[in-house]
Amino acid sequence: MRQVYWDMDDILRRLRRIEGQVRGVQAMVQREESCQAILTQVAAVEGAVKQVSRIVSACSVAEHVTELSNATVNTEDMKNAIKDLIRYG
Repeated sequence: MRQVYWDMDDILRRLRRIEGQVRGVQAMVQREESCQAILTQVAAVEGAVKQVSRIVSACSVAEHVTELSNATVNTEDMKNAIKDLIRYG
């Protein structure tokens, strides 16, 4: 079984939120709202997707480090390192 270094519930919650944001943007387009208002919402979607990308990228790095080191890594320590990388990276 593959070790997972991120919180699946958190990622799924974020993706569902993004899905809702995209549906909101679609509705704004259908209502013919202003381009500025739509652009603001698109920027919010981009930011949310970028954050998910950071989390999954950090997880990928953790997987590679673990594979390359052939060592047992403390899962909680790795999760905390990922959180710090996302927060400050």
